[in-house]
Amino acid sequence: MQEPSTLNGLVLMGGLSSRMGSDKSLISYHGKPQREHLFDMLRNVCRQVYTSCRSEHTVPMSLNPMPDTMDINGPLNGILTAFHADPDQAWLAVAIDLPNVSAKVVQELIAHRDPRKLATCFFDPSADAVEPLLTIWEPAAQPLLAADAAGGNISPRSFLQRHDVNIVYGMDKSIFINVNDPVARGRWQSRD
Repeated sequence: MQEPSTLNGLVLMGGLSSRMGSDKSLISYHGKPQREHLFDMLRNVCRQVYTSCRSEHTVPMSLNPMPDTMDINGPLNGILTAFHADPDQAWLAVAIDLPNVSAKVVQELIAHRDPRKLATCFFDPSADAVEPLLTIWEPAAQPLLAADAAGGNISPRSFLQRHDVNIVYGMDKSIFINVNDPVARGRWQSRD
């Protein structure tokens, strides 16, 4: 069996934060801005870590900014940009607005990685669907993702639902809480 590709990390923060009203990547859930928290977490398990961002974002060089290069709205832009930069590596992508993702969760995903599949992802029971923004994307997924994008399908979730991927079940649904607006942030901050 061929050795699995080296794993790179990708902090996805390419959105406009329009629903939040301020830059989501700068919110501190764990004692430092979320983009730094996720970057540091991924640095412990990945060969290289990058921060996927829009070209107009100001991201410190220490966080290896990787500005989006595709003409696509949404997280697929960051994923395809990463594959364009390093097509032979697998990419562990984590969205900036998932504050309950911990080192333990990341280790669980890596432990279940199947490089023979196009991706390894968790099943989110609260959405009754796979979670595309906490996923290991294998190099073989890149041409199919690009074909989807060229055909107008820019949904990473749709891609995962239609292709041969490794789905990890049984995770606590709280890891999938997406904090992308002030109401969700308030709920997250006031949780028990």
